[in-house]
Amino acid sequence: MQNLKDKWCVVTGASSGLGLEFAKIMAEHGANLVLVARREEPMNLLAAQLLERHGTKVVVVGADLGQADSAASLQQGLEAQGIEADILINNAAFGLSGPFIQHDASRLRSMLNLDIVAMTELTHVFAQRMAKRGHGHILLVASVAAYQPIPGMAGYGASKAFMLSLGHALNVELAPKVNVTVLSPGLMDTGFLAVADFVPTPMTRLTMLAPEKVARIGIEAMLAKKPSVVAGGVNKFLTFTSRFFSRHTQAKMAVSFQ
Repeated sequence: MQNLKDKWCVVTGASSGLGLEFAKIMAEHGANLVLVARREEPMNLLAAQLLERHGTKVVVVGADLGQADSAASLQQGLEAQGIEADILINNAAFGLSGPFIQHDASRLRSMLNLDIVAMTELTHVFAQRMAKRGHGHILLVASVAAYQPIPGMAGYGASKAFMLSLGHALNVELAPKVNVTVLSPGLMDTGFLAVADFVPTPMTRLTMLAPEKVARIGIEAMLAKKPSVVAGGVNKFLTFTSRFFSRHTQAKMAVSFQ
């Protein structure tokens, strides 16, 4: 296990699910943590647990990253405390399922503000400082939904395709000083599905992985400086074979799995 003692790691979406597991694993590696999410109470509880178990230094930041200038405000707040992030795990996101034209417009805008705008601005702000210091790791959480059009989750899938493309471009652009890795999970048993109002079918349940396992896969890939990793054997197979079909065919196939 790579020792990350005295390194600061920022984890967004850290109050539950995959983000919480990222925080636990980074604490195992010895990193100090900045936990960011809207709900402070579960992060405070996690911080106390990690302090007791690993002696982890933890800073809890309650913030709605979907708000304008949230990335700059976060960075400025950390700078005021003398904290420079060595690692950014860009995980915060939520999805919407159902017919695109039936989404509430403000809810759709909120999703895009968080999943695209906020995640891009966070990456930009922290990557700039990492590049100046000459080192850093960034883990962008995309999804297997990035690899094909997803009718019924059209906006969410498109936002993750954006993240996948951004990550691969930055992996080349920022190398060798700053490493950027994209993690693409499939379905997980987290609060994400409830927020998205998505009910997995027996077929899609076959691809589900535990959040803890997905988090380990992502962190291992990031520390190994891999450009991208898809979590899970079935998901790897599905994303690999999708390249042999047209986008239109991919969209029709996605419907058959729902």
